[in-house]
Amino acid sequence: MPEDSALPILKRRLIWIPLLAIVFTWAILYLPHLRTSPRWYGDETFTLSVGKAIFAGAAADRALKISFWHPSYTYQPGYAWVVGAAAAVTGGDIVGARFLNVCLALTIALVLFFFGRKRLGYWPALFAALLFLSYDQTVIHFRWIYPHNAVALGFLICVLALTRSSSSRADWTAGAGLGLAAFCHPLFAHGAIAAWLCRLKRPWSWIRMAIIPGLVLAASFLGAIWRYWPENWLFNDLSELQAFYRISSSESGSGIQPFLNFYYFFTQDLFQIGALIGGLICLTRRRLYPIGLFLLIVSGLLLQNRRNIPLFYYQAVTMLPIMALAWAGGLRVVLIWIRKISGHARPARLLAMGCFLLPAFLFARILPAAISGNLVSRNDVWVTQNTDEVTQAAEWLKARLQPDDLVICGTNIGWMLPGRQADLFQAAAWEGYKTFTFEFPVDHKKFLHPADLSQARYVVISDLDQRWTFAQPNILQVAARIETEKWPIVWKGSNYLIVENPRLAAPPSP
Repeated sequence: MPEDSALPILKRRLIWIPLLAIVFTWAILYLPHLRTSPRWYGDETFTLSVGKAIFAGAAADRALKISFWHPSYTYQPGYAWVVGAAAAVTGGDIVGARFLNVCLALTIALVLFFFGRKRLGYWPALFAALLFLSYDQTVIHFRWIYPHNAVALGFLICVLALTRSSSSRADWTAGAGLGLAAFCHPLFAHGAIAAWLCRLKRPWSWIRMAIIPGLVLAASFLGAIWRYWPENWLFNDLSELQAFYRISSSESGSGIQPFLNFYYFFTQDLFQIGALIGGLICLTRRRLYPIGLFLLIVSGLLLQNRRNIPLFYYQAVTMLPIMALAWAGGLRVVLIWIRKISGHARPARLLAMGCFLLPAFLFARILPAAISGNLVSRNDVWVTQNTDEVTQAAEWLKARLQPDDLVICGTNIGWMLPGRQADLFQAAAWEGYKTFTFEFPVDHKKFLHPADLSQARYVVISDLDQRWTFAQPNILQVAARIETEKWPIVWKGSNYLIVENPRLAAPPSP
């Protein structure tokens, strides 16, 4: 066989090696104990509950009708519906929705390698894929259920398209990535601004990149208007959302705080430091500068009013693939510099091989926790402390609930329960109190059913309620009725307890 024809065959065979390395890394880090490791977190079970409702045909957050643009729930219906569908495959269980999200991690890694190598080279692209998969925050947060995970994939598609010369195909691809992000979360706007700056001198590119996310956004708005017409809840919700973020910015984004947010985020560990350095190096190359510019713009917009991101890292997940890409882009440029300085390829090749020690180290460090099912997030004090206990409490409730019974509970247990539900925040809003994400009065017409504590058969008080919920405005005023009316404790664990409304209690068995 001629040498020229043998080379492509060899390349096709060798492509299986990085593919197997990526899939092996993903399978061993992301699949063991997927249902319970890390333990359930309120924001993910919140998304799961809404997703299950949407898939069943109700655009609702338990007792409350939602437009997807109110501060209480801003995640978009597209991602939520897919989450509900994934959960339905496993009988409504959380493991189906979690599996969807770990598949997003695998997809991102494959895109980093197979599409990134065209711009970064073979070894830097493989390095980026394995680095992304092995980083502990990726492992933890892509096991959780977050629209940020899908936004991360959309941003990666957009950035890889932007590294190509401006053309109709590249611009439409970038727009498709932004459209996927818009399908999931309003944070797509950060990527849209970054993409516009990357194509600042190409007005036709703006139009092509804007069409798909614009259609997705229009569908979200029109859907909310159509569902609730003639009520103008969408416009009220948008106004409240703007006020919510204005208050948030004044609290954590004033003065020099945005610069401190940026500093603390990018100096929290080696992965972040290397990503920032790599992004700055990418700015020196015409083919790679969109990576650095996108990273700086998106991180700047995200961090300017979020000083708690190092602790609640899920908000930064949208940038994880771009940070891995920045590492690889910086490596690519350094390899080129070394080849030019040394005059031959051997030193650069040795450096490229040596860089794989970093993902190998990260892999070895996170592997024991992944295999044993003991992944611990930085915000561990706010996650479910014992999933077995919560499951036992849910089974106890399911054996006693009637179809019309109302349960006041958080989503960490609520996703397992049938029937009518509300939480303490919705109960406060029902009674006209201002509380977290409900800074303005809520019309009773926005409720699918009353969230009235006096009509609740059971109230579930969780570990999160004791640590956080009761500290929020006016929640204790609402919950005080439980003590004054002497609701009895009917189930108690180490972290959870259930109280029953004495007026609605079932008669004792003969």
